[in-house]
Amino acid sequence: MDTSSLVTLAHGPLRLTLAPSLGGAIAGFRHEGVAILRETPPEALAQNLVRQTSSYPLIPYSNRIAWARFAFEGVDYALARNFGDHPHSVHGNAWQRSWRVDDVTPSSCRLVFEHRPIGPEAANWPFAYRAEQFFSLDAGGLTIRLSLENEDGRAMPAGLGLHPFFPKRPDTGLRFAAAGVHINGPDSLPVHLDPVPPEWDYAALRSLGEPQLDNCFSGWDGTAEIRFEDDNLALRMSADPVFGHLVVYVPSGRDYFAVEPVTHMNDAIHHPEIQGHGLKVVQPGETLSGAVRFQVERIR
Repeated sequence: MDTSSLVTLAHGPLRLTLAPSLGGAIAGFRHEGVAILRETPPEALAQNLVRQTSSYPLIPYSNRIAWARFAFEGVDYALARNFGDHPHSVHGNAWQRSWRVDDVTPSSCRLVFEHRPIGPEAANWPFAYRAEQFFSLDAGGLTIRLSLENEDGRAMPAGLGLHPFFPKRPDTGLRFAAAGVHINGPDSLPVHLDPVPPEWDYAALRSLGEPQLDNCFSGWDGTAEIRFEDDNLALRMSADPVFGHLVVYVPSGRDYFAVEPVTHMNDAIHHPEIQGHGLKVVQPGETLSGAVRFQVERIR
């Protein structure tokens, strides 16, 4: 992408850089020069590698749709496999499209993406929709509001989410509470819901460690905390109730991890039998929306 299209917002000690043409992604979020989100390398911007950015939106669904197929209201749909050689469809299509800058001020920005299922685009998502991201900085942090309006003539299944990556440092701490966790099979799809085991229990703040996590937690209470002790900073995440699930991804041997507020469990469209799966049915003209707050605080 052309880096001249980046949008930079600032308020007090906070600085946010957006890459609208690269999936509506965040390219950087810093507090007095300290990276709060994973830094986006220049080569990722040059080569349009959205998966290496600081954060990107998950619209119109989070995580996987198994084998890139689903049925809804009596109709079978086949989706494009959009994640390399992965056999499933992943994270919707909005993260792989250019977003329009609708309005911008020194500390806020609205990005818009409109999907029309015409021609090959129908395989990316078969329903028409309009999505917005509204970013707002204030003295204490960043608020991101996501919205998805069904502009189709039919009801559509849908969800929302954010995929923020954080620096994984030796001093990094994590806290969040959830009622259960979906255990994945070898195909990366959920097979059963279990109580949270001790090795994945972050209800009390503790060191992130190497938990071997790439799982969706259900019954999330909407709050999480990430601490960078050496930098004397805490990031407190709070999400609207619509975000009832949290995906936590901690790859081994990498210098980053992800804590993703989402509306529904992985592959929810194939699990209507699971109470509280979280996937919504959005009627024509209706809007699904929710906000996530990232509060940045000094620890001491």
